[in-house]
Amino acid sequence: MDFGLTPEQAALQERVDAFCRQHCTDAHAAALDREPRYPAELHRALAESRLLGWCLPAAYGGADGGPMEGCIINERLGRHSSAATNLLFINGVSAALIALGGTEAQKEEYVRGVAEGRLRFAFALTEPGAGSDAAAIASRAVRDANTYVVHGTKLYTTGALDADYILTVVRTRPDGKASRGTSLLIVPRTAAGVTVTPLEKIAGNCIASCRVEYDGVRVDADQRVGPEDGAWSILMVGAGLERLTVAASSVGAARAVLDEVTAHVTTREQFGQPVSRFQAIQHQLADIATEIDAMELLTYRAAWMAAQGMVRPKEISMAKLYCSERLSEIVLRGMRLLGGGAYFTATPMPRRMREAMLGLYAGGTVEIQRNVIAKSLGL
Repeated sequence: MDFGLTPEQAALQERVDAFCRQHCTDAHAAALDREPRYPAELHRALAESRLLGWCLPAAYGGADGGPMEGCIINERLGRHSSAATNLLFINGVSAALIALGGTEAQKEEYVRGVAEGRLRFAFALTEPGAGSDAAAIASRAVRDANTYVVHGTKLYTTGALDADYILTVVRTRPDGKASRGTSLLIVPRTAAGVTVTPLEKIAGNCIASCRVEYDGVRVDADQRVGPEDGAWSILMVGAGLERLTVAASSVGAARAVLDEVTAHVTTREQFGQPVSRFQAIQHQLADIATEIDAMELLTYRAAWMAAQGMVRPKEISMAKLYCSERLSEIVLRGMRLLGGGAYFTATPMPRRMREAMLGLYAGGTVEIQRNVIAKSLGL
């Protein structure tokens, strides 16, 4: 494995940094946190910069980027804006699934629409009775001539309030296993029978996570992505993309914490010297820096393996598990190192602490990642 970036990847890293300096300032992130509103201007800027569609096929407006490029983008964005990473997360994964299993007409309409920023997507999987146990999906879609009739309820569907379409996982074969009985439907948010209710979160309310109810919603059969009863393999690819995104953005967020704390302890004086001169402080920062490097290595190893065609759920789950847990701990330690001022909302750290919690759940809980790893060990 080559640990260096190619010239093209280094240029991409610089592009994302320049984008963040212009569009993802601390003031912008704080404003979205105080007064939640859909960040339409950020969505538009991501599309115009071609970052929104970086990992989508060039034939449909994307840039043909792979897992390594996706991690580079999400790591750099993760340093500055959880809103930006979430926009890529919900739109990019939805479009990637359509690019993987959709028809040419679907790719031309929806993948291109996402890449160009014309369309917004949400992805609906979790239900009241099917969270970590995705195989327990109960939302039904019954075929009626050239349409499906959908009944059911989804929870925590991020972006649904402002989406044009909701990519929805449904059960089309009630007597089959999840791997042989689920399908994917592209459901217009404004379709008759769709009700979207936002749910308040501890962070990230600018992109609402919602309860979505389907009451006899009719969806044209040509809006199905992939074969009937055959969505599971597509969903597994999506799970890997989600988990890599969470890992990479966690690396970026952790580096932002380290930068902020290091700047503080080198300028803050107590007992006649900079706080950074105390060995206890130095050792804590050394530990954080070491953990972040381990986070980065796990993430880019998994991305590199995926780019080589070595799809290994174990390595992806290890990266997602380690990075999300370490980020939550690093933020808490960072708050302690910043002193009492970090308890006040005038600083970014309380927001970072709340935002870090998402990684423990998004893309599958850390407990589910441990299950995946244990299974790979033959347990």
